[in-house]
Amino acid sequence: MTAAQHTTTDPAEQADSIVTRSTRALEVPDLDARFRIKVRSLISWFPTLMYEGFSRRVDVAGLRGRGLVSVVSSLDFRRDDLAAAVAAPVHSRVETRLGELSGTGLGEPATRLGFDIRYGFATPPGAGEPRRYRERLSEEPVDCGAGRVVLTLLRPSAPPAERLVREPQPELDGLRLHVLKEPHPTVESLSEPCLGLTAAAGGPTDVRGRFGLQHTDVNQYVYTGEYTAAMEDMATRLVADAGLPAARHAVGRIAAVFKAPFSAGDDYVVRGRLFHDSERTVALVGLHSVGPHGPRERPAVFGRVEGTC
Repeated sequence: MTAAQHTTTDPAEQADSIVTRSTRALEVPDLDARFRIKVRSLISWFPTLMYEGFSRRVDVAGLRGRGLVSVVSSLDFRRDDLAAAVAAPVHSRVETRLGELSGTGLGEPATRLGFDIRYGFATPPGAGEPRRYRERLSEEPVDCGAGRVVLTLLRPSAPPAERLVREPQPELDGLRLHVLKEPHPTVESLSEPCLGLTAAAGGPTDVRGRFGLQHTDVNQYVYTGEYTAAMEDMATRLVADAGLPAARHAVGRIAAVFKAPFSAGDDYVVRGRLFHDSERTVALVGLHSVGPHGPRERPAVFGRVEGTC
């Protein structure tokens, strides 16, 4: 049965979303020296937390068997300024919606399907002291972070004009389709002026690198968290170069868009620019593929890294 031939489930029987709740224990590497949950920790958890409930409601093997995959096209994670404790539970709530990502609805030239996933995190407050690193001040969970991931459905082996999935799929009949209300993030929207902040002296800073197998995952490309970790590292470099206290710099939010993947062996250039005042920082960071004549102008991956000193 093809996607064009299948019979859609009665709308009354469709689920509005998939909601998954789970709990995990915080480990030493999840927290920084101030006992705050790292943004990179939240990002590292998101695939497992989403897939747990998603795979129970959706025939993922069926989608893959027909050549469809879902790829991360944007993410936005933030952590709150809450001291946590090692071994404390962090409670997560994940809501996954089937989405039309262009905001135009089905049957339009821009139509593309995917998933809009929202995350919430809470944990009991901790003492925040090295000698009391497991001590909790309360057992009541407090919000400690949130996130959003947008996955785009693709046919990666199809001709370019057919790669975006524009029509309903039988494996997704049990989910109600939502038209995205706010625009899908773009390089331009993440680069919006930083009001009240001053551009650091000098032009963009470039750092060249090469990805290896250690950066990839089973999807055959560089893992999403490697890109955002590179963005955080560039933000730290930019903060230090601007004469700000890098040892006190804390990343509170990373928002990113993903236009093209990298593979093991690919050269890349990380290019970043810093904006700041006495306390706040915003680093605009792009990862650029390298062509015969040097780094390509348009970033393959681009992010906004917000922090404080």
